[in-house]
Amino acid sequence: MRIKLKLGYHHLFFFSLFSLFLIQPLPLGSQERFRRSPPLPEPVPELSLPLVETHTLTNGLEIAVVRRQDKPVISMRLIIMAGESSSPDNIPGIATLCGRMITKGSVNLRAEEIEKKIESLGGSITIETHPDYTEFIFSFLGEYLEAAMRLLGETLLRPTFPRLEIGNVQRSMFYDLAIQNNNPEFIARRLLYQVLFESHPYRKIIFDQGGIKNLSRRDIISFYSRYYRPNNAKLVLIGNLNLEMASRTVSRYLSPWEKQEIEHPFVPLLNPREKIKVCFVDLPQAKDATIYLGNIVFPITSQDYFPFTVFNQVIGGTTNSRLFMHLRESKAYAYYAFSEMRYFRSCGIFLIRTKVLTDFSYDAIQEILKEINDLRNIPIPSQEIEQAKSYLIGNFPLIIETYDDLSGKLSEIQAFGLGRDHWERYYSNIIRINSETVSQMGQKYSLHTPVIVIVGNNEIMKYLKEFALVGVYSPDGKLRYEITKGEKE
Repeated sequence: MRIKLKLGYHHLFFFSLFSLFLIQPLPLGSQERFRRSPPLPEPVPELSLPLVETHTLTNGLEIAVVRRQDKPVISMRLIIMAGESSSPDNIPGIATLCGRMITKGSVNLRAEEIEKKIESLGGSITIETHPDYTEFIFSFLGEYLEAAMRLLGETLLRPTFPRLEIGNVQRSMFYDLAIQNNNPEFIARRLLYQVLFESHPYRKIIFDQGGIKNLSRRDIISFYSRYYRPNNAKLVLIGNLNLEMASRTVSRYLSPWEKQEIEHPFVPLLNPREKIKVCFVDLPQAKDATIYLGNIVFPITSQDYFPFTVFNQVIGGTTNSRLFMHLRESKAYAYYAFSEMRYFRSCGIFLIRTKVLTDFSYDAIQEILKEINDLRNIPIPSQEIEQAKSYLIGNFPLIIETYDDLSGKLSEIQAFGLGRDHWERYYSNIIRINSETVSQMGQKYSLHTPVIVIVGNNEIMKYLKEFALVGVYSPDGKLRYEITKGEKE
């Protein structure tokens, strides 16, 4: 059995050493001409999206099914609409611990018996805790649908939360964080979230090692009793089954699950920062500088989702985007430079991440801010927009090609209530975007006043001397002191 806590953090992009021998860098002038005049976009391919059928059981559990007859495996995602934002303020991390405990013992099965049963189904379980919800990702051979649902019903409806297993999971969570505390990417992203969320409920995703030890069995039972209800859950299944078969089997094992009124804590919309904030983390063992810049934007349900998707593609979506071409290919400052979006129910985060040579830390940040301001103030050429749209449209079938990717996209749609239009009109939603609507994204949102996090060794400080104020943090996110420009000279 594979059980994994996923904090939502992305892996680094790695590049083939072999390709570096095959592709020699273009001269500077050629690079800039390439950037201004990218190749013409490919013709738009046809997109055939699978049909999503839905049904709601009498106890309120929502079921979504996609039939795929070409694979012997069923991918199932159970979504509990309670993530870390639902954890009480005094015990952040309880949503994560509760999720991981569901497979650690039930009335009729011990943890090791559950593990063996999952393996006997040719299956695996991954548990992911997000700010807004928790997912149980269960894959198994299709012929064992009945047995898999029986096991899900046993573990989900009758958990016992054994004290011994609680201690084991707490230790696992503790050491996971201890290992990540040496990872510059993890440290940078965590501090970025910490500063952006401040006193907002989403800040509870930044729980620390000390807090994990304070979580009790009583806390777990309280959280489970409050949120683990069928009318607070959604189930996504993909495989060789139809809605009727899925509903009948699910109902057989989950209909005893009793619904009750759910009172969720209030999670307000979050406003962007209006002033640049610079944070430095001294990590002595780091040889280079890892830099994250980000600010708050709209939630995933906003009508700006698709225009901003194109905007993100233009500035840093791939190796052909502006940031990579400028920072790595033209300036030779960076190993990589990308932008991305992270969406939640109450906000989104637009962030840029790059790893640069220490000597170019300040210069790289200034170049990134310049790129942002150029996109705010200078119209984007239509050809660049069309190239970005072509990539997004051509790449979409690839990001839903596997069971896991497809079920992940569908569970996101279900969790956030995005509706059929978001899924079925993806192409048309992208195609109708033009240069004007994309340029408006840069003007509409406060991308030019980001939180800036730099992780590296102390040598970087002398390259940050031009910033008016720099907060110096420990790797676990604690503010040590602040340095003003005058003090550094």
